[in-house]
Formats: sequence, structure tokens, C-alpha cells
Amino acid sequence: MTAKELKKYSLIIALGAMEAQDENILVYFTELAGNDFQTAFEMWEWKLGANANALADPAIAYNLETRVFGAFQNTSDSRLRQLLPSSPQLLKLIYNNSATAASAGNLAYLSSLVLTNKVEPADEIFKLIATNKTGDYAERMKIILDDIFQTYCAKNNTKVASLNRKQQMLLLEYALKIKGPNKNLLVQRIKELS
Repeated sequence: MTAKELKKYSLIIALGAMEAQDENILVYFTELAGNDFQTAFEMWEWKLGANANALADPAIAYNLETRVFGAFQNTSDSRLRQLLPSSPQLLKLIYNNSATAASAGNLAYLSSLVLTNKVEPADEIFKLIATNKTGDYAERMKIILDDIFQTYCAKNNTKVASLNRKQQMLLLEYALKIKGPNKNLLVQRIKELS
């Protein structure tokens, strides 16, 4: 066994033994991702799954989801984007179980799916967010729409976002599921994008 393989297995064992709230978890995941991205990704899926119920706690979700998602993005954003769609279980843990759904890295990922016209995978994520019980759905939709609009405007150096019909219909479908005062405002904002 090579030194690299020994290091990989020692990192896996250490991560397996760590508590969800251990702040050193980021260091270990970052090192493992640098050593073997695929294995680190699978270990992350396992660690989130082992703590699925605890992800409702914002502090644990931040430590296990937000910080680690960011580490994977920093190590290889393209590899992360390649692996995420192949793991429905991980997407469910991030967007349906986690209190940090629709924030930081996972928000940027969802926005990029919408803006690159990958409507089907974005739709699957919206379904998960719509049934996430750890936060206010209306507030999450407002955050998502704001991020999509801001990302579009920054990327295209414009003041007003412009989305195609498929993108608008996707956003409208989930904005219409909102209950409360934000619904009409968000629906109107989406309708103005044409």
C-alpha cells in the first residue's frame, strides 16, 4: 500500500469517528478531497446520511453541509458539479433535510442549474426544497430568486434579468406554492422577466 493510500484510509477512519459538530471535520474533508475526490464525496454522503436527523440543527448543518460543500467547490467545482446529479440521496440530504438548504454553495449550484437551462435537475432540487421542514419555504424561494437574478445581472452586466420561457415556468411553478404575502410579489417578479 502506498503512502497516499495509507493517508486516505486514515482520513476515512478519522472522519468516520468524528462527531457532526467537530469543527476539524472541514480540515479532514479538504485533505481527503485533495487526496481522492471521489472517495471524499462518498464519505460526505455517508457522513450526512449518518447525521440526517441532526441536519435540522443549523449549527450541525452549517458544519457538515455548508462548510464541506464549500471545500469541495474550492477543490474542484467542476468535479462536484459532475458528481452531485449522480447522487439523489446526497441531494435529498442537502436540500430536503438540511437547515442550510438554499444557502451558500448549494444555492449557487441551484442558481447555476437554472441559469444554464438545466431545468430537469433544478426541478428535482426545487421539489426537495418545497418539502424541507427545517425553514420557511417562502423565505427560501425569495433568497433563490434574488440569487438567480443577481447572478444573471452580474454575469451579463445588466440591471434586469431575462430568462427564457422554460426557466420562467420552472420558477413560477414553485413560487405559486408559496403561502403568505411573498407569493404575489415573487410571482409578479417572475412574470416581469419576459
